[in-house]
Amino acid sequence: MSNLLTTQLYNFHVAQKSKLIEFAGWDMPFSYDGTIKEHNYVRNNCGFFDVSHMGRLVLDIDQIQNISKLICSDILNLDNSKALYSIFTNENGKALDDVIFWKFEDKLILICNASNREKISKHLINHNIEFEDETFNTCLIAIQGPNTENLLKEYLDLPEHFSAVDNGEYICARTGYTGEDGFEIMFNNSKVDEILNYIARNEIKPCGLGSRDTLRLEASLPLYGFELTEEISPVEANLKWVITNKDKYLGKEIVDNQINTENHKFLKKFLIDSKNIARTGTEVISGDINEKVTSGNYSPILKKSIGFALFDSKPKTNLIEFDIRGNLVKGEIINKRFLS
Repeated sequence: MSNLLTTQLYNFHVAQKSKLIEFAGWDMPFSYDGTIKEHNYVRNNCGFFDVSHMGRLVLDIDQIQNISKLICSDILNLDNSKALYSIFTNENGKALDDVIFWKFEDKLILICNASNREKISKHLINHNIEFEDETFNTCLIAIQGPNTENLLKEYLDLPEHFSAVDNGEYICARTGYTGEDGFEIMFNNSKVDEILNYIARNEIKPCGLGSRDTLRLEASLPLYGFELTEEISPVEANLKWVITNKDKYLGKEIVDNQINTENHKFLKKFLIDSKNIARTGTEVISGDINEKVTSGNYSPILKKSIGFALFDSKPKTNLIEFDIRGNLVKGEIINKRFLS
């Protein structure tokens, strides 16, 4: 008997003959039609992901001052019905989790990574922040791709970019993790069949965690546990744009010092002009410095291998090499997004 958690869409995944894998304690679909096919559904048309494994914590808006003391972004001046990407930092300025907030007049909805839901819950409790964990009472799906708005506009009130609407039955935010336009929709478990029927009628293809990872990587987005950890700060992860909180928060002094001195690790994007994939843990050689790849995969759009590597100091050259199965493969650090 499996001890893995399952989402309300589990029977759908089984019926669709998806390849299921363990992820953060959950039994989740890795793929249905194959990672590259699903990747292209989202880049060229539309696809949907079950992301109900992610944590959904609901806080009264009165808790916002206390939340502001724990994150590196300015949530106090965020307008209602807006979304905010932010990072919970620890006392050393490192990342406890990267999260999304949806801010409404009466509440905050905090979407955290599945692997960190219990950790963030304890963190909030330790700082006297009250919340309701709605993870097991609700579903969360992400519908992503350039045709998403056309397929959803007759069914839902659709918000503007990085905004959210709550109509009492659904909470819909124009956010995602693919680099495409799209929406994340939270709803009560009782609505799952209604949503799945609409998805089926509109022939929106299901996509698994495999394509979710290649899509986020192609979109130059970090993954917690790889580009962000309790040993990597937002500055080191090249996420200085997230650091907008001017008030005091946990680890602020260290974060500010890293910004001012550049005395920190450096996360860099790289390209390999071939199908040789430098995967997580692959050794990177930059001059006389040996470092490691945090994430790496093949880009179906660029037809090249791409990824992130973490360096203890700023690389002196953009030309690097990877030790892939005993062979040295040339690569290049780039200072722009993979997809423009």
